[in-house]
Amino acid sequence: MLLVVLAGWGIAALMAVTLVLLVGWLGILIIGLAICFCAAQVELDDQAPVASVALLRRQYEQSLERTAEERLASWAQRVEHNKWLSIARTVGIAAILIGLNMFIMHQL
Repeated sequence: MLLVVLAGWGIAALMAVTLVLLVGWLGILIIGLAICFCAAQVELDDQAPVASVALLRRQYEQSLERTAEERLASWAQRVEHNKWLSIARTVGIAAILIGLNMFIMHQL
């Protein structure tokens, strides 16, 4: 399993380096956008039912039936579960800003 993980990270690193070598600072911006997109998708897909109208309606109705304390406890649990995503979003936003800034600076 570790070999698969290392191979995946190796391929991702090779793709990132190739992208940066081909398009320069714009590649850093694209990598930052990809990181932010992946973090947003993970947060949206977390604990979500299959995209079925009936299941989504039932989940919404259950959230309305809960008390304020239960809703806050659920929110706190979700925040705790996804706390590493804030780090990923911060890295993604930093890469976007650095890539955009340096791309503009080198174009002028």
